[in-house]
Amino acid sequence: MKSQWGTIADLAAQELFLRQKISLLCLMEMTFKRPSHNRQLTFAEIATETKLPINEIELLVMKALAQGLVKGAIDQVASTVNMTWVQPRVLDRSQISGMVDRLNEWCKHVGMMEKRCHRS
Repeated sequence: MKSQWGTIADLAAQELFLRQKISLLCLMEMTFKRPSHNRQLTFAEIATETKLPINEIELLVMKALAQGLVKGAIDQVASTVNMTWVQPRVLDRSQISGMVDRLNEWCKHVGMMEKRCHRS
């Protein structure tokens, strides 16, 4: 993509800003894709997905937290991030489909828990 936007002066001038924005969106998408009970991301996973050096991941997460894009906590010692919330945004069809799958899975778990409660 850099070769494409490198030819357009306005985009080339904003390259750093665009890269940061893309990385933030990538972090949000990583968080959104995971089930709400399993939103622990490692710095290595984030680095791989965002194509950023691992030493820039903590700063990226801090920016996302400061801008209110996500809520969570950084565990620097374990090099993990525990996300509890992600800013809602417009979803495409595949994201809606993924959300439906997660909702169906949740309903199944609620049904199983209900059966267990009735047995007791």
